[in-house]
Amino acid sequence: LVVLGLLVIAGVSIWMLGTRQPSQVISRYDSVIFLALKHANPAHVRTTGLAGVSPLWRGSVAFPFIGIDENYWTDYLILPPDSALPDEVKDSTGFEDVFAAEVELVMVPAFVVGALRAMHKLGLMKRPDGPLPESIDEVEGRLDILPPVDAMNASRAAAPGMQVTMVNYLEYTPMEGGGKNKGRRTYNKYGAEAMKAVHMVGGQFLFAGRISKVLIEPKNTMTPGEWDDLAAMIYPDPMAIFYMEQNAGYKGALDFRDNSLERTVVIATEAY
Repeated sequence: LVVLGLLVIAGVSIWMLGTRQPSQVISRYDSVIFLALKHANPAHVRTTGLAGVSPLWRGSVAFPFIGIDENYWTDYLILPPDSALPDEVKDSTGFEDVFAAEVELVMVPAFVVGALRAMHKLGLMKRPDGPLPESIDEVEGRLDILPPVDAMNASRAAAPGMQVTMVNYLEYTPMEGGGKNKGRRTYNKYGAEAMKAVHMVGGQFLFAGRISKVLIEPKNTMTPGEWDDLAAMIYPDPMAIFYMEQNAGYKGALDFRDNSLERTVVIATEAY
């Protein structure tokens, strides 16, 4: 009975830790609105045009990480499904461009994210001590979906304590016997290992889901509109993502990522 009681207490503690993770604020909903904004005056992006807004998550674009050479959007927001903000900003003179999409969320239980977070806090999953890659040649995988030299340099130049959220745009390769849905299922095999590796380096899962409806088409065609899924992970610092390469499970899943993706764009953002 004592052992059973301790297991129950441990289980409840892990679940409670999980409920306090950022993803659980978002996963109260079956779907959310993902909003991308190009502010007319980026210098005032944090104080102008969004006064009084209480999104589920909000980030300022820091630097491009994979797939593009320069930033286009200035803000990303995750909003409740009934938010009126997309319509309010669509015709606002404060924004040069707006993209809004409904995203059907992949639900990750509080116990799962709590267990991963607890394992890191207890030292059962730690950031490896091995050396970081010095060049793109030392990183495994398809070159077109890896961070280029500029992204590595931007990560090194960022403040060491800068928590960064990597926002991923995902387009899947149609695969024989299942089309893009098979591509998504294949990518999810990589995603399961990536989630563990993210927590190993001190990061956290934020959200993932399928773009079910484009609410506002952007003027810019380089990013949203043709994507299948969106996902985001939080890292304690920009360099943390490079330590994932030293995780055997993660490296073993890279073929799933490389075979399932037609293309991807990853943007480093700073939450505020």
